[in-house]
Amino acid sequence: MAEDTQSADFDSRIEQAKKFLQLANEADTTNRSEALEDLRFGAGDQWPVEIQNSRTLEARPCLTINKIDPSVRQITNQIRQQRPRMKCHGMNSQSDKKLAEIITGIFRHIEVQSDADQAYDNANDFQVRMGWGYWRVTTDYISDDSFDQEIFIKQITNPFTVYFDPNSVMPDGSDAEECMVTEVIPKAQFRAMYPGADDGGNFTLRGTGDSDAMWVMKEDVRIAEYFYTVRSQTTLYLLSDGSKVFKEDYDKDSGLTIMEERETVRKDIHWCKLTAMEILEEGVWAGKYIPIVPVYGQQLIVDSKRKRFGLIRQAKDPQRMYNYWSTSMTESIALAPKAKWLIAEGQDEGHEQEWAQANTKAFPVLRYKQKDIEGIPAPVPSRIQPEPPPAGVMGAMGVIDQDLKSVLGVFDPNQVPNGNISGKALNGQQQQIDLTNYHYYDNFTRSLRWTGKIILDLIPKVYDTQRTLRIIGDDGKPDLVTLNERKINEMGVEEVLNNVTVGEYDVVMDTGPGYNSKRQEAVDSMMTLLSADPGLMQTAGDLIFRNMDFPGSDVIADRMAAANPLAQVNDKSDVPPQVQMQLAQSQQVIKQLQQQIQQMQLEQKYGMSVKQMQETEETKRELMRQTAKAHDIEMRDSERKYVAELNVHGKAQDADLKSQTQLEVEHIKAQVALLLAQVDKMSEKASTQQTIERAI
Repeated sequence: MAEDTQSADFDSRIEQAKKFLQLANEADTTNRSEALEDLRFGAGDQWPVEIQNSRTLEARPCLTINKIDPSVRQITNQIRQQRPRMKCHGMNSQSDKKLAEIITGIFRHIEVQSDADQAYDNANDFQVRMGWGYWRVTTDYISDDSFDQEIFIKQITNPFTVYFDPNSVMPDGSDAEECMVTEVIPKAQFRAMYPGADDGGNFTLRGTGDSDAMWVMKEDVRIAEYFYTVRSQTTLYLLSDGSKVFKEDYDKDSGLTIMEERETVRKDIHWCKLTAMEILEEGVWAGKYIPIVPVYGQQLIVDSKRKRFGLIRQAKDPQRMYNYWSTSMTESIALAPKAKWLIAEGQDEGHEQEWAQANTKAFPVLRYKQKDIEGIPAPVPSRIQPEPPPAGVMGAMGVIDQDLKSVLGVFDPNQVPNGNISGKALNGQQQQIDLTNYHYYDNFTRSLRWTGKIILDLIPKVYDTQRTLRIIGDDGKPDLVTLNERKINEMGVEEVLNNVTVGEYDVVMDTGPGYNSKRQEAVDSMMTLLSADPGLMQTAGDLIFRNMDFPGSDVIADRMAAANPLAQVNDKSDVPPQVQMQLAQSQQVIKQLQQQIQQMQLEQKYGMSVKQMQETEETKRELMRQTAKAHDIEMRDSERKYVAELNVHGKAQDADLKSQTQLEVEHIKAQVALLLAQVDKMSEKASTQQTIERAI
C-alpha cells in the first residue's frame, strides 16, 4: 500500500512538472522565438531569407556590415570593467560587524572558487543581446573524499533550457515559485548515466498539442531539473534563548523552554530530477529560495503580456537599411565601367597587346604612334574618367549610420563634443551617453544582490560546523578564519567565535570602479594632499606607498609602517583601535625609558659626578612619574569610554574585552613600576658610593 502511495506521489509530481513546462513554454513562446531571431541577427544573419536567395540566384552581392555586435560588446565590457560587489551588513542586535566582514569575505571566496565571473559575463551577454540570461547557485562536496560542502555559482550556458515561473513579476526573479532547467540528451547517453531507468523506448509519440511529445523523441529524451515550492501549516516557537524554530524542528532535550508560539506557514523548496516516465533523483533544497537567478534586459507589458527584449531588437531595421545601402553602393561601383583610353585609330599599331591590357596591368610605359592611320598628326591618348560613386547613396548611408547609433545609444568618441573643455566636463558628457544603456548594469546589480541573499540564506546551513575557511578581502588578498569555533573564555563559559548561524544580515551592493581603479584614484588624491602638507608623509607615508603599483612599493610601505606606531593597529583585534594606538605609544615610552637607564649606567660607569647623577635621576624619575600618570589617566579614560560603548553588545563580550584591556593596562603599569624601581636602586647605589668615598 505504501508503494502504491509513493508511486501515486511520483506520478503527481511528474504530471505537475509536465504541466508547468507546457505553461511556461506557452507563456514565453513569442519572447523565445523573437529572442532567437535577435541572436541570429546579432551573429551576422541579417538578410531576409527570400531576398538573400533571390540575390544569390542573380549573382548579386549581399553584404553585412555588422555594427550591432561592437555595440553589444561595449556595454558588456563596461559591466566587466565595473563589476558590482556584494557586501554584508547586520540587521539586529545579534549581528556583529566583524562577522559581517567575514561573510563578505565568504562571498568573494565563493565567487573566486566558482569562477563566477564566467557565469555573470555569459548572463550579461544574453541579457544585452536578447533580453534575459541566467546563472544558478548550487552546493557540492569539496572533494570526493570529504563530507564538507561548499557553495558555488555556476553558469547556465543556454538560457533557452530554463523555464522560469511565468507568474514571477519581480525584476530579480525573487518571487518565483517554480523553475525548471531541462536538457535533451541521446538515449544512449541517458542509459549510461542512469542504468535501468526507463528511456521511453516503448513510448508512443502523439500528435501536436500533446505535452508528452516534448519529453520523448525518437533518439533523444528530455531530463528536467524541477524546483517547486511546498507550503505547509505549522507552529513557530520562540525559545528561551531568543531563537525561533518550527514545531517539527524543536528538540525537547535541548533544555530550552518555549516562551511564545504562533501559527504560521512554512515554505520549503523541493527539488527533483525527472523524465516523463519516472523520477530519477529527489531531495529538499537547503535554502528557502529557488537558486536560479535571472538577469533581465528590457521589459514591457503589452496587451497584458510581458515582452522582453535586448539591444538588438530595435536596431534591426536601421542595420538592414545600412546593409542595403552599403551593398547598393558597392554594387554600383563594382558594375561601373572601367576607365577607358581615348586614342586615334592606328595610334596603337604594333602595341595592340599593351593597350588591351592597360586597365589590368601596370605597365611602366605605354607606346603610341604620333599619327593616325591616315598619317595625320594625332593628339596624345587620354583617359576617360568614370562617374564617381553616387553622392546620394553615400549621404543616405551617413544618415542611416547616425540613426543606428541613436537607436543603440552608443556613439563614437569623436562624436562627443570636444575642444577647450576640462577633463571633468568631458567625463560628465561621456557619463550622460552611458546612461542610455545604464539599465542593463542596474538590472545586473539587482540580480547579483538577490544572489547574495540566496547565499546568505545558505551559509548557516552549509557552514554549520567548525571549519577553517579562506576569505578574500577588498584588495583580493586571501586570509584564513575559523568559523563556529568553540572556546572557553576566562570566566569558564563556552562561547562560539565567528558563529555564522546566528544574527540576521542583509546584502548591499558596492558599485563603481574596482579595487585597482580605486587605488589609482587614492594615489592621485594623496599626492595632491601631500603637496599641500608635506608633513603628511610622516603619519600616512606607508598608506601612500602601499597604494602604488611600482615594484618595491610594499617593501617601502612595510619599512615606514615599522617606524610609525599608528600603523601598528590590528584591524582583526577586539581591542579598539584607539586603545591599541595608546598601548603602542606607551610601549614607545617604555622603550625610551629603557634607553635612558642604559645611558645612566654608562654615565655612572665612566665617572659622572654623583651630584649630577642624582639631579639627572631625580629629573628623569619625575618625568617618568608624570608620563606614567598621564598615560594611566588616558588609558582609564579610554577604558571607560570603550566599556560604555560595549554595553550594547552584551555583558559577556563586555567583560572579555574589559579584561583584555585591563590586562594590557596592568602590564604597562608593571613595566613602568619596574623601571622606576630600577632607577631608585641605581640612585641608592650612587648615594652609598658617595658616602663611602667621603668616609675614605
